[in-house]
Amino acid sequence: MYTKYIFVIIALLIGGLLPVQGSINSHLSSLLKHPLQAAFVSFFVGTLALLFLNVFLKTEVPAAKELVKIPFYLFLGGLLGAIYVTSAIVLIPKIGITSLLAASIAGQLIISSLIDHFGFFNVPIHPISFGRVAGIALLATGIFLIQRF
Repeated sequence: MYTKYIFVIIALLIGGLLPVQGSINSHLSSLLKHPLQAAFVSFFVGTLALLFLNVFLKTEVPAAKELVKIPFYLFLGGLLGAIYVTSAIVLIPKIGITSLLAASIAGQLIISSLIDHFGFFNVPIHPISFGRVAGIALLATGIFLIQRF
């Protein structure tokens, strides 16, 4: 029972890394003079870290015949990550980290509610509820307040 709460606390802590990552990447962009260069460096360092972990943990390299069986859209996660990281680098100096993350979270909640409701990408179905819609609406109100004041 308490395991779920521990995972939520871990997710909360990991979520706290997003503004740190955005700040670091935005600063890196100002030094490298282009947001795409900062995004590239960020992903390159991340790739090296993942390569190290795969070697250290001795994970098995998937066979080519297994990779070709995977639906193409499942390989788009890296592209979506690159879009997010690059957009954050560009938007943080313009709207601030708080506005960026609030709007990002609202977008995540809207799309995740649809994914949950319809069971897209083979996730278990969790129907949209009044509470979910109200929470998203409150967050949208929060975004307005953050921008206004």
